[in-house]
Amino acid sequence: MRFDFDAQKSKRLRANPKRGIGFEEAQEIFKHPYYLDQRSDMPEQDRAIGWVGEKLYPLIFEVRKITTESTTTS
Repeated sequence: MRFDFDAQKSKRLRANPKRGIGFEEAQEIFKHPYYLDQRSDMPEQDRAIGWVGEKLYPLIFEVRKITTESTTTS
């Protein structure tokens, strides 16, 4: 799975005492068993709940499909 995120927003989240982790750390949730359910239909969002270190965190995310443009050569 590839993760794309705003590095500045991640830094702000890490500095926020209510959050305490950035997007880089949140990726650890997917390295261990986690709970997954759908949070919203519009836009389609999922929620994963899992461990980062010794703390349990919820993570709201969107899965986006990567589209590639076909190229032609002459």
